[in-house]
Amino acid sequence: MSENKTMLNFAKLGKMILNDLNKVESSPSSSVSKRFNKDNIVKFMSNPQRNEKQLREVSRYLYNASPNYKRLILYFAFLPTFDYIVEPYGLNTEKVNVSAFKKQYQKTLDVLENMNLPHEFLKVLKVAFKEDVFYGYEHESEDSYFIQPMNPEYCRISSIEDGVYNYAYDFTYFDRNPSKLDKFPSEFRVKYNQYKNGMQGKWIELNSEKTICIKINEELEYPVPPFNVVFESIFDIEDYKKLKKAKTKLDNYMILTHEIPVNDKSGNADDFLIELDTAISFHNRAAQALPEEVGLVTSPMKMNAIKLDKGNKDSDNVAQAERDYYNAAGVSQVLFNSDKTTSVGLNKSVITDEQVAFAVLRQLERWVNRKLKRINKTYNFKINFLDITQFNKNEVAEKYLKAAQFGMPVKMALGASLGLSPSSFNSMAFLENEVLSLHDNLIPLQSSHTQAGAESGGAPNKGDNVTEAGQKTRDNGSNIES
Repeated sequence: MSENKTMLNFAKLGKMILNDLNKVESSPSSSVSKRFNKDNIVKFMSNPQRNEKQLREVSRYLYNASPNYKRLILYFAFLPTFDYIVEPYGLNTEKVNVSAFKKQYQKTLDVLENMNLPHEFLKVLKVAFKEDVFYGYEHESEDSYFIQPMNPEYCRISSIEDGVYNYAYDFTYFDRNPSKLDKFPSEFRVKYNQYKNGMQGKWIELNSEKTICIKINEELEYPVPPFNVVFESIFDIEDYKKLKKAKTKLDNYMILTHEIPVNDKSGNADDFLIELDTAISFHNRAAQALPEEVGLVTSPMKMNAIKLDKGNKDSDNVAQAERDYYNAAGVSQVLFNSDKTTSVGLNKSVITDEQVAFAVLRQLERWVNRKLKRINKTYNFKINFLDITQFNKNEVAEKYLKAAQFGMPVKMALGASLGLSPSSFNSMAFLENEVLSLHDNLIPLQSSHTQAGAESGGAPNKGDNVTEAGQKTRDNGSNIES
């Protein structure tokens, strides 16, 4: 490929127009927020397959309107680290041409490095955990790569190939938006012409070599936002927040009274000792000097203040609604805010959440491996996403380090657990060992860790393998001698 052609491809790839800023389109967000309420949610959930679009819009709206819901989505999206290794398979070790093997291995690493998987797949999961299904289209050149999200309203899962979802696109979209056809890849123009010429229907499956489709709820044939069970709880939280705000204002409200003096000895019911105009004048002057939280009443009758405070025994309904929300989501509230737990219970909860993330990793893994099969030649390589999250990465690294010390072939996995991609691992090892000779120039300081036979006293630390009572003892430091 010539240099000019490479620059042209990169320019097209790097400058795909997402929006025509000169064309103003109405945004549905304002109307959406007015439509959604608790009754709508109950109605949509009664038939989720028919209300697929409405549930997706609810999830999008709550993602922007509810901090609780947004943090829940981002928690699961950011949970996996996407650390991976590349493994050969179907290898006859007796007949390996080392030179050809290394060349094919490096080609595989170059493809994966160009894809920037941690960044691209994080964008995939943000959408998938919010809407259940992510539909994407790949844009790739020799030195650049990104995945374009597709509008799910015009996409539909159509088949499974090598254990991976494929999807079809509704080409009537371009009947309503003809000016946008040129902004899509050439495949869309070809298949739109097929649709217009009557060669195919409006739903046409896109090329599986360019598409990606990831679904969280694999057990369902239709899309349903994974955390739809918390929709009602979110509205409960907002309702209780409004009630709490109103109650707080009432609790802090004060009423002052001006009592108009009356001549009790005259025998007349309305024998005031001052003129009504004078009373009104003093009332208005006093009212102007008072803050909003204080009311003023002028009356000839004695008045008693009515307090609306329910007392100290009144439960916090907002806190209860938030607890119900996290219970419905199936995650520990401790991850977001709480002061009544220990790390033992939290760790057990996180392990359950990690299984959800690992299930999605297997889908991403199969999709990448389907892609790698197309470039495999004499030797076959596959990607293996390690079961590493933001919570267990230190524990996993320690596991691989111990295994490596006993000669197990896990050095690449150890590097991945430390955040190194296979390409970075090879490059840094070459730089440090072959070029800079750091293994010869950097001499470790003498310490108990580098001296043979050195032992440290005391019982070994149990790490997190302690009981709830033991963890509480650690937290409050009651076992430390003064």
